[in-house]
Amino acid sequence: MLTNNPLCVDIYVSAHCFVSDYTWEVIEVIRAEFPTVELHVIDIAEAVEIPDAVFATPTYLLNGRVWSLGNPSIAQVREALEGYP
Repeated sequence: MLTNNPLCVDIYVSAHCFVSDYTWEVIEVIRAEFPTVELHVIDIAEAVEIPDAVFATPTYLLNGRVWSLGNPSIAQVREALEGYP
């Protein structure tokens, strides 16, 4: 568990990604259920810098580390984020 650092989720998306509708559902769950999470949604077409680990969309990073390639289930989101402030 993190003690002095905020929890940060970066989600890399692209407009042409066929699974993006579900990505927005995941984003809404994170916003609604985990309001203290620092959440960034980054469109790769507009990103200035893309981490090397991001080679497909959607890609989820949790505190800078790959958490999910593709969309996690809502249960996986809750499991990963519960317990953080």
